[in-house]
Amino acid sequence: MAGRVAAVCAGAVFLVAVAAPVGQVRLADETDREAFRAWFTFLADAQFYRPTADVTDCAGLVRHAAREALRAHTPEWRRLAALPDDAPYPDVRSRPAGRPDGWPLFRVSERTYAEFADARTIIGLNARFLGRDVGALRPADLLYFRQDTQSSPDHVMVFVGPSRLERDGRDWIVYHTGPIDGGPGEVRKTRLADLMHHPVARWRPLPQNPSFVGVYRLGWL
Repeated sequence: MAGRVAAVCAGAVFLVAVAAPVGQVRLADETDREAFRAWFTFLADAQFYRPTADVTDCAGLVRHAAREALRAHTPEWRRLAALPDDAPYPDVRSRPAGRPDGWPLFRVSERTYAEFADARTIIGLNARFLGRDVGALRPADLLYFRQDTQSSPDHVMVFVGPSRLERDGRDWIVYHTGPIDGGPGEVRKTRLADLMHHPVARWRPLPQNPSFVGVYRLGWL
């Protein structure tokens, strides 16, 4: 029964994701897409080394990396960001206009966009399904797990790929645990190769794991 429920859940998310429009963000061309990927993955990765107060769960990690990747990375921005390494990436040239209540980056309903979106909304309304084979992963893609027996069933991880902050490996993943045992939780970093053999089977990104919904890509990429 659990397998059938997970399959139905995965199928429902797939249908929503395919039908969803790209969203508020419109990147001009492949140069902008590559600039976004570089900044997004670096900023998600940097959270492991110097966490920021706005990242309190897995969706917060995605929101932070997306929002900050789209900014103009001025000397003042870099000073305040206190990054663990210099990031020599070009800025994204095309970015949405801001509003007094924030940047409307994510589609949250049929006609509404907002800066805040939870994990399920990011996946369901702002990303497209690529399949359940991790071979489809590119830097900045998301791995989505849904575990209906958990108090917070939806969880996303960011595929970084090669890390500017690590010498070895080209398959790095970062994610925020969300609150744990009454505490705030933390950002963790692992290799995809290690995640495939996670001691808790429901966290393995394998097709035979009903909790692993699949690989997703943000709609504007």
